[in-house]
Amino acid sequence: MTGLTLIRLQPDMARLARWARSSGLSDAASDPGYALHAAAQAALGSLAPKPFALRQRAGVDELLGYTPASTEHLARACALDAHDPDAASALRLHQMVAKAMPAGWRAGECFSFEARVAPVVRSRAKAPGSYVEVDVAFHQADAGTQGDRVASYEAWIRAQLGRLGAAELLSHETVKFQLTDMVRRTQAADSVRAVRDFGGGRTARRGLLPDLTVRGELRVADGEAFAALLSRGLGRHRAFGFGCLLLAPPGAFHRRG
Repeated sequence: MTGLTLIRLQPDMARLARWARSSGLSDAASDPGYALHAAAQAALGSLAPKPFALRQRAGVDELLGYTPASTEHLARACALDAHDPDAASALRLHQMVAKAMPAGWRAGECFSFEARVAPVVRSRAKAPGSYVEVDVAFHQADAGTQGDRVASYEAWIRAQLGRLGAAELLSHETVKFQLTDMVRRTQAADSVRAVRDFGGGRTARRGLLPDLTVRGELRVADGEAFAALLSRGLGRHRAFGFGCLLLAPPGAFHRRG
């Protein structure tokens, strides 16, 4: 598997919202994750980070995300004129910091982790006007914990980390939970309410996502599977600011409180 590079940006969120509106993505201006996704695609194309996370540190908005491009490749791309210079300016692409992730992971290694995730699963029910994703806390397949967010989310996180035997969840705590507005582009309008034409014959759909940020400790179970998990991310909506697994030395997040 190609090595991963972690990139760090400090986007100008007000400029990003203006860019979204001027680009015909006025609905996306209310969804920072979608606006960042669109701007990164416009400026970096296939080098755009996925998954990524947007968080605040010392009052500054910070985007962190993974890309399979090398640091040299990213540096060369940023030195060129961006395909969309306004998107690059909103992202402050010229200030990008890129760091190569470790080349390999050893079974038994332990790390602190932080992740913002959307704990949803696809629903087989497709009633007219209904949304096709369901909060795992209320999914019928999880009848044993149905309605119990704490138990349902813990089981979901454990399963996501254990995908293909990648890692074991040792402990975790909820940092933040909320329901978040989201905007997506779709070819079909039957899953959620169509809002407006969204360019290219596509429509915008709106919905609410369970938005969960967790911190905890994990143990690597299989190095190759763990590398694949970092590259893929956790859960759904990974291109829009969810699912990015950020790592730190063991106990780091607990020490920070």
